[in-house]
Amino acid sequence: MSDPAADDRLGEILELLRADGGRVTSARRAVVASLMASDGHVSAESIAAEVQGAMPDVSVSTVYRTLEVLERLGQVEHVHLGHGPSLYHLADRRHVHLLCRRCDRVIELPDTYLADLADRLADDHGFVLEPRHFALLGTCAECAARADQAG
Repeated sequence: MSDPAADDRLGEILELLRADGGRVTSARRAVVASLMASDGHVSAESIAAEVQGAMPDVSVSTVYRTLEVLERLGQVEHVHLGHGPSLYHLADRRHVHLLCRRCDRVIELPDTYLADLADRLADDHGFVLEPRHFALLGTCAECAARADQAG
């Protein structure tokens, strides 16, 4: 059974691609649908594998090009979580990432969480912070507690 809200969102994204002068191919539609069906952060390679399962002729480069266009249109963001591949997610819910260096747990925070720091950097240095691109590294509460107990 289809989700009308998801169908509407898919249609909005595809219309933005059209308005940008791009063709809405079955491959592009499949990339957007795969991204929307993901539970959050997904690699281009994972999207390609899913799309290629139904459409073997779709190349990984097509997936990357589609993600680049979607990012330029403000529909997708990519993030670097540690040393792994770039991960992608829809930009509907902007957030920053905390990454535990010990257990690789990712904690999502609203992007307003760093607003005070962003304001201070802008006021003091004229620097515009873009905190969503990289994860902030540290130790999660559970790993910190285990380390305290062991130490």
